[in-house]
Order: sequence, then C-alpha cells, then structure tokens
Amino acid sequence: MKKIFYFICFVLLAMSCTKSKEVELELGSDPDSRISDTLSYVRKTLVDAPYGWKASLTTEYSGGYGFYMQFGNNDRVKMVADLNAETSAELKESTFRVRQIMAATLSFDTYNYLTMLQDPNPGTYGGQAGKGMGSDVEFDYVKTHGDTLFFEGRKFIKPLVLVKATAEEQTAYLSKKLLVSINDVNAYFEEGINIVMLNKANCELTLNNSAKEISLMAVIDGKVESVQIPYCYNLDKNMTLLSDSTFDGERFSKITESNGVYTLHAISGKTFVIKKSNDYLLPPQYKLGTAITDMFQPGVYSYASYLPLKTWSASYMVDWNEYVRLSKTGGYGLTVGDSFYNFNDAKKVITMDGYIYQGNTRFIGGYVMNYSIDLERGTIRFLSIKNTTNNGGIMVPYMNATFFKKMINHDFKLSFITDEDFGSGIQFTSVEDPNYYFSFAY
Repeated sequence: MKKIFYFICFVLLAMSCTKSKEVELELGSDPDSRISDTLSYVRKTLVDAPYGWKASLTTEYSGGYGFYMQFGNNDRVKMVADLNAETSAELKESTFRVRQIMAATLSFDTYNYLTMLQDPNPGTYGGQAGKGMGSDVEFDYVKTHGDTLFFEGRKFIKPLVLVKATAEEQTAYLSKKLLVSINDVNAYFEEGINIVMLNKANCELTLNNSAKEISLMAVIDGKVESVQIPYCYNLDKNMTLLSDSTFDGERFSKITESNGVYTLHAISGKTFVIKKSNDYLLPPQYKLGTAITDMFQPGVYSYASYLPLKTWSASYMVDWNEYVRLSKTGGYGLTVGDSFYNFNDAKKVITMDGYIYQGNTRFIGGYVMNYSIDLERGTIRFLSIKNTTNNGGIMVPYMNATFFKKMINHDFKLSFITDEDFGSGIQFTSVEDPNYYFSFAY
C-alpha cells in the first residue's frame, strides 16, 4: 500500500508547478503549537487556492476517480467528479473540516460525490453491499510539494492528491468540459480494438470505464501477461494512471490526446502511440472477466423485433422461446427484458441482473453464477446458478427447464463475434454439440 501511495505521489507531481522543494512549515516548538500551526496551514492552503484544486484517488474495490474541488472559508466545498455523467457536469456543495484526529485530518462530513464511493447501498453507485467502493472520507495530511498537497486515507490508506488548478482549468470544469472530455475518451476507446506497441510486446489496451481501469494484455516471452491500472479522467481528453504496476519493463503515468492521436506515457519518459486494429491479438478466454467484464443479452420487452439474434443457433432459439413462453404463462404473466452480466475473473463469479416486466412495471431478478475457465482449450464451464432476489427465484426454474440444463457442467468454446445489431460480442459454442451456441454483447 505504501509503495503505491508514494508512486502515485510521484506521478501526480507532473501535474503541479515546478517548485523544487517541499514546504518547510515554521512551526511552534511545543506539540500543541505544532498541531495548531499544521491545522491552520492545511486549511488556509485549501481555502486560499484561487482557482480550486484537481484531485484524484483510488479505491479498495474499484479503480481511480478524479475530482475538481473548491474549498470556501465558510467550511463548504464544491465539487465535480468523474463518477458518471451527472457528477461530471453538476457542481455539488457539502461541508468539510480540517481537524486533529491522529494528525491534521481533512474530513468530508456531509454527503457529496466523494462519499458516494463509500455508499453501502449498491443501488447508489454499484459498490459492494455494506462496503461501497472502499473509499475514505477522512484523510490525514502528509506533505506539500510545490502546488500539490498529499493526503492519506485513514482506513484504506489510499492517497488523495490535490493539485492547484489554473484559471483556465477552473473555467473548464465549471463549464461542464469534464463531461465532454469523458465522452470523447470513451467514444474513442469503445470503437474498434486498441493496440499499443511497447518495448517487446504488441499489447491490447482496453478501457473498462465501469471498473475505472485500463487493461494491458500481451504475449511476453511466450507467456500471456496482463495488468489492470486504475485511472481518472482529466480535461482535454487526458487521463491520469494511478498505479505503480510494471508491464513490459515500464510504469505508466498518463494517456494524452493530440490531434486525434492517443499516446501512452511511461515514467521513463518513453511514449507509445495507441493505434487501432481490425483483429484481436489474444483470444477471449484471456479477456473475459478482466478486460471484458460487463456483457448484455437483449430481451423481448425492448428488442422483440431483433430476436432471436443471428448469432444464436436454431437449437438455442428453441430453448430461448420456451423460456419466454414459460415466463409469460407461469402464473405471473412476465415478459423477459434485458439481462446484464458482470464477470469477475478473480472470483470466477458472474453477477447477473435480469429485467422482467409485469405489464409495463419493471422488476429485477438477481442471480449469481459460478464458472471456470480453461485457458489452453479456450473454454468456459458454467457450474451453478442461484437467485439472490425473490424475483430471481421465480425465473430460475424457467432457466433450468430450458437453456440452463444444457449449460450447467458443460464446456463452451469462446470466440469473438460481431452481431449486426448489437456490435461486439462473445459467442459460447457447446463443445459437446457445436450446433448449440449463443452470444452476449459487450
């Protein structure tokens, strides 16, 4: 943890001015005076920044997040954040304090965009139940270097780094330019396959904007290697990378854009141009649950005219249509809506939310599926399914009676496909019966 903290401190100094030495505080000789002087210094520095602060942090259970903050002399702080479209564009005000706990501590003590990251309700921002994304709201002051303040979270020991903003940056943040930047970045990386040639490896680069991480994956010295790097969005289609992870001999600090060209920057000073490719370098078994985590299958409520998909086999269509029929006639009169799958490679768990409709009223059926991956064979095996909500319990028997009885404890070959209506996807083809296959989009 400490290693990560000090590396991020080093990376983000590039965002600050060029003062060469850390601030030496003229503190009183006795402990009470020193504490009082430090508290006064931190608060005054935060408030006196004329154009506010650019801030970044990482979380325990997700990636990185970026903020713009203005601290007022009235103990109020205003901010925007790169969590989603609303938080990126709408200024939110809350309260803050600088107080002594074990050190001079910056506390965000009423609800704001930062505290969304620790919200225990998954419905707020999608964090873990009871845990949120694993973020602090209290940060101990560590040091000042030039125009940069360094803090450390009290519980998760993650760095919060604040860099003084310029007048131009303040104007841009308050004019909703952060949202524009985010949309431009996402549009670029979501289109096509992103490739970057490093020292020895030609890598696939994937932007996972739900996990707030970039993934680099390549064959290096005959072995498949990968790394996930937390990031936050900046203005002007730039991104800050927030990790000391090494990949192909390099540690990376940022991604920048100039004239439509995106470039990956290393701490060593090397730069690597990110290009587009028509072909994947690696098969899907290495990407599912890492670079590709969120997938989607359309339902008849919204996409009846598109179903069945052309990337489904005739035999799977039979099972799918029977599943739809059982849902409608099983006693609740339900219409099958869209299904959303989150693959977690570390835990080998698929968390699924399935929309179901009674008339035009939408409900959500929650499920958890366990799976295993055989990297050499390029296959996935679905091991079990159980409902996590009562609505899910209604639907599980219909699944078990149709397509899931041909999925559980059977191996499926993974392959990339492009659906003409829903774009990029992964096709799952039964090893036992190659004429039985279906697909999810991502």
